[in-house]
Amino acid sequence: MDADDSGPATTPVAASPPPPDRTAGAAAPFDARPVDAPSTPVGPPTTAAPLDTQADRQTTAAARAARHATEAAATEAAAPFDARPVDAQFTPVGPPANSAPLDTQADRQTTADARSARHATAIADTAVPDGEAGADARAQANGRAAGEVRTVAAPGGSVESGSTQIAGVRDRAAPDAVDVRKAAGSERVGAEDEGPDGEGAGDRPWRRALIAGFWIFVAGKVALAAVTAFSWIGEKRPNVTAAYIAAQWASQWDSKWFIDIAQRGYYPEPEKAPAAFFPMYPMLIRILTPLCLGKPWVAALLVANVASFGALVVLYRLTEREFGRVVAGRTVFYLVAFPTAFFLTAAYNEGLFIGLMVAAVYCLRRQHWWWAGAFSGLAVFTRSAGVLLAGAFVWEYVRVHRFTLRTSALAVLLVPVGVAGVAVFSLNAYGEPFAFLKAQQYWGRHLDWPWMPVWRGVQSLHSGLGLRYGFSDVWVHNLLELATALMCIALLVLNFVGPWKVRRDQWVMPLIGIGLTLLMISFPSSHQPYPLYSASRFGLEIFPAFMILARIGARQWVDRIVIALFFMLQAVLAAYFVRGGWVA
Repeated sequence: MDADDSGPATTPVAASPPPPDRTAGAAAPFDARPVDAPSTPVGPPTTAAPLDTQADRQTTAAARAARHATEAAATEAAAPFDARPVDAQFTPVGPPANSAPLDTQADRQTTADARSARHATAIADTAVPDGEAGADARAQANGRAAGEVRTVAAPGGSVESGSTQIAGVRDRAAPDAVDVRKAAGSERVGAEDEGPDGEGAGDRPWRRALIAGFWIFVAGKVALAAVTAFSWIGEKRPNVTAAYIAAQWASQWDSKWFIDIAQRGYYPEPEKAPAAFFPMYPMLIRILTPLCLGKPWVAALLVANVASFGALVVLYRLTEREFGRVVAGRTVFYLVAFPTAFFLTAAYNEGLFIGLMVAAVYCLRRQHWWWAGAFSGLAVFTRSAGVLLAGAFVWEYVRVHRFTLRTSALAVLLVPVGVAGVAVFSLNAYGEPFAFLKAQQYWGRHLDWPWMPVWRGVQSLHSGLGLRYGFSDVWVHNLLELATALMCIALLVLNFVGPWKVRRDQWVMPLIGIGLTLLMISFPSSHQPYPLYSASRFGLEIFPAFMILARIGARQWVDRIVIALFFMLQAVLAAYFVRGGWVA
């Protein structure tokens, strides 16, 4: 404590010294500046480059507010409390004519409380953009900062300890500014220069995503290779070679449809069923077949696995940007460990669709509208569920630009362009542009209320059907598909309520998950006894569910249960699939 603060003041307050030379104060190092130097924020030097982006302006505002806080706190710590006027606005000036000296410790603490609360308000006002969302975030920041200051200046604390704690609030000013802008919906927060995990301008987030995705991808393939090898132990046929076993991953169920379309095009029989398989994946197989020694099954596996690797990388980057590195790693790991994740290795288009869909969402979050439209159009060209990205585009665009239309809004038209591409293939092969809609009748799919297939799935486990097929493949399939549907529904609900709910500006991701889930359960198959036909495979596409599960997995016991259960089920189902069994 300063010597002048040892007791009540008995002498009048000295007149304020004349203002110092600002030029000298700005050029000198911080500890050489006079303690009463004004802390008025100044603009960039004359040689500074113009601020071209919203991110630059926000970063400059946060830096200016932090510098302002540092100078104000240093001034407060250096000057005697009884020389500080109650109504000073950060720059120490002489007391007004009608002010009395601060004679008591309580008066000095009240002064520090008021001054620091005003200081916190100024920081929040500087860091938050204008508008309704900015006003809400500013009010939250003011309340949070003022609450911290009141705690600092509580009666009974010493002057020195109060100043030290105020300095702690000052040091947290810049990170708080980032959080406030994020809460206000500033889309630039979390971009290249700043992320939720605090990476700086020199960081390489895509390099990190590539490394993380690569090692998780390799680990998954090694595990599946071991499962595949063990599933063929004891086989005595002489033609069962390593190449034969590898080819089994491109010879099961839907894989045959894709490879046949790549070789023969869209053929009419049976019942125009090939139209249900959209052209993107077969086209890539056909293009790469000459580069794969003329073997289409090799091209099919190559496309599927390269696309799956890309999906892991983009999903990691998106999740890291939204929730941080730890959650990103856990999200990708859970996706690879999911019981039906072996479809990312087989000659299916799951990996390609997930990669394109997640890339579209990432571009939406970054406001790269034309790239988002392009990836959305390619996703529609791969799977019919890609049409949901049109709604996601509109939602995110309106959130960012309100209802102000710009040229970039036209990028949403690339989604119907993808649908038109599918219609052209159908028209050329079958004479009708929407043959792909009728093709679903081959599998007995029809539109139904979303709760009806779920209810029938529950009935199939407890009714006479469940008893009759107890623990048969039918009963196990219904159990797996029902569990997948209920898990996805529960995880998506947790995006909006509870301790893991996401910010309002992140709603586009769970809303896509809701749309995918509704498609999964609203088009059941009338081919009983499978009310939720292939739901366990479609659940792979609902990436927002894996994000929220990864956040819950921060609890160690949850993480261990998820890993053990997922890997055990995938090993069993993968061995069953590669030997010709139908899984989903």
